[in-house]
Amino acid sequence: MAGWIIYLIKRSSPDNNRYHALFQSSPSALIELDEKFTIVGWNQSAQLTFGWNESEAIGQHVIDFLVPLKDRGHVYSTLQKALKEGKSDSKNFNLTKGKKEIFCEWHNSQIDHNYPGILCTARDITEITSHVSTLTHQACHDPLTGVTNRAVMDDRLHHAIDRAQRAGSKIALYFIDLNDFKLINDQHGHEAGDKILIAIASSLRACLRNSDTISRFGGDEFIIIIEDIEGEQHTQSVLKTIEGAISEPIFLDDEVSLVTNASIGMAIYPDDAADADSLIKAADIAMYIQKKQKTKKTRTKPATRKKTPMSLELPLYSDTPHP
Repeated sequence: MAGWIIYLIKRSSPDNNRYHALFQSSPSALIELDEKFTIVGWNQSAQLTFGWNESEAIGQHVIDFLVPLKDRGHVYSTLQKALKEGKSDSKNFNLTKGKKEIFCEWHNSQIDHNYPGILCTARDITEITSHVSTLTHQACHDPLTGVTNRAVMDDRLHHAIDRAQRAGSKIALYFIDLNDFKLINDQHGHEAGDKILIAIASSLRACLRNSDTISRFGGDEFIIIIEDIEGEQHTQSVLKTIEGAISEPIFLDDEVSLVTNASIGMAIYPDDAADADSLIKAADIAMYIQKKQKTKKTRTKPATRKKTPMSLELPLYSDTPHP
């Protein structure tokens, strides 16, 4: 509505200075385009938002001038819609004079039928969007390791089961428990324990697909969900990949490194369970059985640093009952 008022003043007032004053004093970034999307009006707020002054902006094609390649098709379509239907809205990335990429909200209105131009109002929402994204990420991810949290894992597992049921496919769920993790905290402190968890989560993310779900289930437990399992060879290949990622040496400092091992239980949907909770329980039981069947073992590993580190390997299996 503000754009219409400004434009009517421009068209009806014999004193064009009045329009110019209102246009320039608007707190919103106002950009007037002709029917070819060339900039014919540029106010002071637009200069504050994008960096270019009026003389630099006038005559430029708005898409080439302000829009990065990845969003040009989208912006062109929204401007065409404003010409044909009278208005359009969009959210897209834009470029500033300083070559910074910002995210803006645009409202585009056709000026009138006799003058096929567009009045655009732009608002930089980069900080708002970034804040929302940060809050969303925090709500969905474990704050220490950065992998998905238990609530998100549970939601993804339910959706994965729904998809598998419709497609007649299978899901593998791996329940991982780090062996004798309490020893790390007792002998090296909780900071060392945190480093171990962070490093293992990072290694798991690096060796699995983006579509796979890695979640911290609690404490020193992780769950991995693999969809579209192709058979036993596939599940065993994933298992070896997980074991390899977990057994990578983790340096706490220049002199101490730890080589961790874990007990891993696997369950397959729908072979071992027909719902999400039962699938997790089946994998947990398989992990506990594996842990009980093995004995503790310790070995030293050659150092890879200039200083000879004390390289420790946690026992692969523990006799401590799983809670």
